[in-house]
Amino acid sequence: TIERSNLSRQLLFRDTDIGNFKSKAAQEAVLRFNPKIKIEVHTSKVGVEDHGPFNDEFWSKGMDIILNALDNVEARLYMDNQCVTNRKALVDAGTLGSKGNVQVVVPGKSESYGSSADPPEPAIPVCTLKNFPYAISHTIQWGRDLIEGLFQRRPTQANEYAEPFASMNEKAFASMLENKLGVDAALEAAKELKEDLSVGCTESPRDASISWAVKVAKALFHDSIVDLLQQHPADSFDDEGEPFWSGTRRVPKILSYSVSDDPQQQKVNENLIEFVRNAARLRIESFQSTDSSISVEEALTALQDSKWDDEVCDSEIGNDDDEEVGAVEKIISVLRGTILPEKHNDMTAIEFEKDDETNGHVAFVTASSNLRALCYGIAPVDAMETRRVAGKIVPAMITTTAFVSALSCIELMKLIQKTPLRLHRNAFINLALPFFAFTAPLPAEEMQGLYGKTHTLWDRVVIKEGEKAAAKGGLTLRRLLQRVKKKASPDPDSIEISTISFGSYMIYANFLHDDDDDILDKPFLEVLKDAISSGDDFDEEFSRDNGEESTTIDLDSLDRRSFIDVTVIVEDLENGDEVELPPVRLIKWKQ
Repeated sequence: TIERSNLSRQLLFRDTDIGNFKSKAAQEAVLRFNPKIKIEVHTSKVGVEDHGPFNDEFWSKGMDIILNALDNVEARLYMDNQCVTNRKALVDAGTLGSKGNVQVVVPGKSESYGSSADPPEPAIPVCTLKNFPYAISHTIQWGRDLIEGLFQRRPTQANEYAEPFASMNEKAFASMLENKLGVDAALEAAKELKEDLSVGCTESPRDASISWAVKVAKALFHDSIVDLLQQHPADSFDDEGEPFWSGTRRVPKILSYSVSDDPQQQKVNENLIEFVRNAARLRIESFQSTDSSISVEEALTALQDSKWDDEVCDSEIGNDDDEEVGAVEKIISVLRGTILPEKHNDMTAIEFEKDDETNGHVAFVTASSNLRALCYGIAPVDAMETRRVAGKIVPAMITTTAFVSALSCIELMKLIQKTPLRLHRNAFINLALPFFAFTAPLPAEEMQGLYGKTHTLWDRVVIKEGEKAAAKGGLTLRRLLQRVKKKASPDPDSIEISTISFGSYMIYANFLHDDDDDILDKPFLEVLKDAISSGDDFDEEFSRDNGEESTTIDLDSLDRRSFIDVTVIVEDLENGDEVELPPVRLIKWKQ
């Protein structure tokens, strides 16, 4: 939807459009220019949504050219894959501050958007985030990780283990945790599960969440700093005899809540109150969706009632050095006393959303980041700066948007006129330098096939299902193997189909199924559904898929597809070489 900040970086939206879907507002604006133009609007997420609008029918109803203006790589790769699969032209455009780029993809001729990848963004080292931050960007990223850990990972974990915890005896459950996670991670998970599964049993979720938020604040900004300074005192030295706390390593300050006239302590108190308010709110909302707001007075009372001192509470896990106590017994001791409610309702996991000022996400990250910053002598920032860094936002420039839009339209006109590939231009610009680079799109890479032949990502081996086969339930796997061999080689007996896979699922392997008449005489679609239902992913060592298909597939969606693409590996029996064919496309019979 449209935020106020959108108004400064493009020309279509007005104050009255704030809160409305961008696509609908854009439609209304364009219709004011030209009431005769026909625009179909969608408000669904662009991606692999089996029940969304971007299905087979969407791609097959006369569309010719796609113009991308997307803000994330995942959606771009999805659209690129669909354009390659359906042989549609694509113009992809993007901006980042004063920088912009346009890439044109010509079916059958050029490489695709996914053929090359940008270098990864430089990441902040984990040790810097965890123990040695020295810039506000470090503490903000730490806050981002914290909100995802507390309110996305933990609810997902609780939902996964609630049923096994209720149905298994404590020793079996503890052993399962240890085998699955390892000792240290299992102990931490047990501690979290004890907190998350027992909510609402002894006190209301609201009271429990406020107490929990105070406990988390103390653990993060008091206890962990005490522990770090016990390991590395302010005057300690490293292994080379140099002061441990030097350079970018700053001696951290232990935070606590206390009434004081000191401006620095008042900043600590203000951020602790905001942390407790927003942490408790998000915690409550993970259990229930109503009455979640926490007042300043409630947070203040909870902080005043808590004990803040320089001693860290004894670990609930016990003495890790006690070798006589096994890992399973330690996990059991942590879980002991966990009380399950009569009916467990799944917790709600959040996804960080920077643009909604009412959901408490940015407020939580801001308070977390500022407290972390105060620990390390870094100046705190306001919510706007937190939103910019946490959302990895570079302020947009309307000039860049206009420039890139114009370049996209020029390439659109070339595609309509069927201009040769050599006359198209990919563009890379930076208005701040200024820098303008225009290059012809690279041709699609040629890949080696059988008998020295080559193919590109645009090629397909097409197998059409006949009316008779459809009437009998569909083309059988045996018949599909025969037809693929005929299409792939003038001498079908000179090759052997080694494997057929669909995404990460192996459908056929000659060393497993060559003599299995039950599978060979089944309709291929049934074999495919059986493989997906079994949940057995193709071992990564042998899988050659490019990740186009999700490992979670709606089986009903396979019936709705007009065609299915599979990966086929064949062996040349003369020399023993294995070769991957172009994607094999089975086109279903249309009634």
